[in-house]
Amino acid sequence: MEHLQYLLFDLDGTLYTDETGLFAEVGSRIEGWVAEKLNLSLDVAKQLRHDYYIRYGTTMAGLIHDHPDLDIDVYLDYVHDVDVAQYLDPDPRLDQMLSNLPLPKVIFTNSISDWAERIATRLGVRNHFQKIFDVRAVDYYCKPHPHAFSSVLSRLDVDGKACIMLDDQPSYLSGAAKAEMRTILVRPGGVVTEGIDAAVSHILDAEPVLKSWLNPAV
Repeated sequence: MEHLQYLLFDLDGTLYTDETGLFAEVGSRIEGWVAEKLNLSLDVAKQLRHDYYIRYGTTMAGLIHDHPDLDIDVYLDYVHDVDVAQYLDPDPRLDQMLSNLPLPKVIFTNSISDWAERIATRLGVRNHFQKIFDVRAVDYYCKPHPHAFSSVLSRLDVDGKACIMLDDQPSYLSGAAKAEMRTILVRPGGVVTEGIDAAVSHILDAEPVLKSWLNPAV
C-alpha cells in the first residue's frame, strides 16, 4: 500500500449529520436566492437546484455555467449566513476519534472557508485540521470536478494514493477515486461500489476502517 500521508474530510453531511437540520437551512437559502435572482417560483428553483446537482455536482457550478453574470461570491456568502450554534453542539466523541487518528487531516469542502471554520470550531474539532480547502481555494471548481482534486493534491504536494477521502456524496468519492485516493462513504445505507472502498453510516464508524488502513503505514 502507498504510504498514507493525509486524511481529507468533507464537511457538510460528513462531520455532522443531516439530522441536525443545518444543511437543510442552507438548502432553503439556496433555493430562495435562486428563485429571486432568476425570477423563478420556489418550486422551479428547487427543481433547478436538483438538476444542477445531477449535472454539475452543486448549484453553484450550475449557476457559474448557465449564469456567468451572477456574482457567485454574493451567492456563497448569502447561503452560508446561518448561525451554526442554533443547529450544532460540541462533539466530544468526534474530537476523540480525530485524536485517535495519527495522520495530518484537512477539510475539503464545496462550501466556503468561513463556513468550515465556524462549523469545525462549534464542533470543537478545529484544532485537528491543518488546512481547509474550500471552493475558492480550488478556483471555484467543485467536487467531483478533476480540477478540484488536482488542486488540493498539488497544494498538499502529494499523490492521490497517499490520501484517504471521507465524504457523504458517492459522486464526489468517484472523483476522489479517479484521483487515486482511497475512499470512505459516510452515509446511512451507503454501500461499497465502484469508486467507494468502504461505507459507514456515521463518521464515528469510520475509525476502525481507518485504523485498519493506517496501521501498516504508521
